[in-house]
This record gives sequence, C-alpha cells and structure tokens, in this order.
Amino acid sequence: MTEETQFAVRIRRANLELALKSAQTCVAGRPAVPILGYVLLETEGDNLSIRSTDLIQSLRVTIPCTVEKPGAVALRARRFLDFIGSLAQGEVSLSAKNNSFAAISMGSLKATMPGLPGTDFPASFVSCTEWMARFHPGALAGLIGRVLPTLGEANEEAGLSLGCALLRLTPAGVLMVATDRYRMARAEIRTSTPSPEDRDILLPRRLLRTLMSLFPVIGDAPVDIGLTEKAIFFRGGNYMLAARRVAGRFPAFEPVIPSWRYEVVVRTSDMLAAVDRLKGFDDNPVAMILFDIQGNILELRAQTPGAYEAVEQLSVQWLGADTRFCLRARCLLSCLPPLRCADQVVFGIPDRVAGGPQKSVPVALTAKAGDPYNSLYLLMPTAVTCGAEERTHARATS
Repeated sequence: MTEETQFAVRIRRANLELALKSAQTCVAGRPAVPILGYVLLETEGDNLSIRSTDLIQSLRVTIPCTVEKPGAVALRARRFLDFIGSLAQGEVSLSAKNNSFAAISMGSLKATMPGLPGTDFPASFVSCTEWMARFHPGALAGLIGRVLPTLGEANEEAGLSLGCALLRLTPAGVLMVATDRYRMARAEIRTSTPSPEDRDILLPRRLLRTLMSLFPVIGDAPVDIGLTEKAIFFRGGNYMLAARRVAGRFPAFEPVIPSWRYEVVVRTSDMLAAVDRLKGFDDNPVAMILFDIQGNILELRAQTPGAYEAVEQLSVQWLGADTRFCLRARCLLSCLPPLRCADQVVFGIPDRVAGGPQKSVPVALTAKAGDPYNSLYLLMPTAVTCGAEERTHARATS
C-alpha cells in the first residue's frame, strides 16, 4: 500500500539553514526523551514554523515557503541541520509521508531520513497575551551585555554564581541586576514602558545567552517582552523565544550599593590594558591585583611570591587619603569591557574603605560619562589598608 504524503513544502536552503541553526539553541544536548533531540517542522498558512524545546526553553522560527501539502513532521535536529548545511544554494523540496519518513530533494539529489509524527512533539507554552514592554534589540542586547559577565559560568566553583539576573520592569524604564556574591552589576534603560507597576522577573543565565545569540538574526525588528503565569516570552521579527519562569526572589540589592565621597578617575583603555597585562603574574587560582593609591598615582601590582611580579603605574585623579586594596583580576576583566564606550571610568571608594580596614564594603566601578545604560559594578575588595601608618605596618609584616 502506497503511503500518502502528509506534508510537502518548497523552501530556500539559506532560510532553512539559518532557522535550523537558531533552533539548535533550544535542542536538548543529551535528551532523556528522544523527541527532545528533534525539531518540529509545521506549516502555518504560507509559512513554515520550526520549533525546538528542551522543556525549559522553547524557540519558534517562522520562515516563508511554498506549501504544497499542509502538515507537520519532526526530524532529528543536528543531522537535519548538517545535511541542509551541506547543500548548494537553491530551493529545497521537503515532504513526509504517513510513516513520517522525510524526503529531501534538490536538483538531482534525493535523500530520505526517518522522522516522527508531529503530534509526538511536546506542546509549547500557553500563548502569551500580555506584552509588557518593547525595545530595540540593540538596546536590550546592551542591557544584557552589561550584566551577563557577572553571572559567571555554570562550571565555576560551587556556590559562586547565582545563575539568574533580575529584570525589573517599571513605568519609567527597565532595570537589570546580576551578582555572584563577588561582583554585582546594575544597568538600566530610562524609557517609559506599558508596565503600570514594578514587575520583577528572574532570567536564567542560559536564557540570556540564548537571547544574545538571537539578536544578530532578529536584526532591527523591535523585541517585545511578555508574561504568562508559567513562562516569559521574547518576540522579535519571525522569532519567538519562551522560557519557564523561575520561582523565588532576587536578593535585596539596594542596601548593598554604597555611597562614596572619594573616587579614582582613570582612562578606561589604560586600566583595561594594565589589568590584562598583570593578570598572569598571580598563579593563584583566584588571581588578585593590588591597588595602591598615593596622590595622583595608582600603582597596580600582581605577584606570585618568590617567582613573578609585575608593577604598573597609572595617572589618576584622587583627593582622598592613601589607600590600598586588592581586587580579583577576573572580576575586573569582566566588568571593564562593557564600559569601553566611556573614555574614563570611576572607582568609587566608600567612606568605610577610605577610612579604615574594612573588608565587607564593595568598591564601585562606573563610567565617568557617556554610558547610555548607567552601568554600576560593585567589586568586593580584600586586604584594605589606608593612611601612612597602616601602609608602613602592612609593608613591615608582608
């Protein structure tokens, strides 16, 4: 008995490959359930919808096509992408019969691969009806780029990274905050939103990385943010990304932000280059850089006792007493690059750091001017000493 065709479309290879590459970001790496390693191809009017999910995130990409027979089929994501990527430019014919075997043809080439019925693919999140804010993708990418470095990596030391950033929608704008207990980032876009009240949403690290990978293909299309009871949605152009909402509350960050009277003003490029040069001179897994401020000179020092040492001096603006403290090189190198838009950066030294040996007060890092996101980074210092007497004692005992 001849199997009946249940799905048939013709589509440009370049459009299909680009959509499959994007969909791969939400395909489960080692799926416990085989269907999670597949993508769903389904006709929607005159378009082809490609959807992937790992049950935590779900991505749908819609691309134009010529529909010859409406329907759906699920194909193994990586193998299908690799095959489509190997084809020449042109139009691809894709069809599937009732047994879900897919036929792919292009010119003289004909290929088949097994698939699964579209009905076997997991249902997506309930459609979003509450869209709370709209942004240009460049603005949203800049906001995420400011805070993402402070979330660290999933494989960092246990307990270091909290794993989620706070997105706070307010009538006056959008605020994002992230921390891993050693550093904290706060950035904001001051533009009105449709949100009638403050709304706090937790965004996992992986969701933010997926968004950053999608912004180049979304292009100039505005990005909408929406919510349902169980999911958060990002919609831009022909892309729709949904992720399961994370329960819980973000740690109270407002009381942690210090005030300061004294600040070190230094050229951004000089500071970034100096830290990059010195970071390799401390072989300790937690490489530290000593900040020694004396008048208008900031001395940066990194060393491995008995082996390596590097010292570099920078001209700065500083009106406070002589002060010295240590900061983690890795934390500095994650927070300085987003501030390259500013010619100068400011290290705000809180009164309790500038006035005594306090270790629990963070040092603030921000742009002197020119940062459209009003970024603020907090870095936890160690080994703080201030004033001539304490400096002499510290050197005598070191």
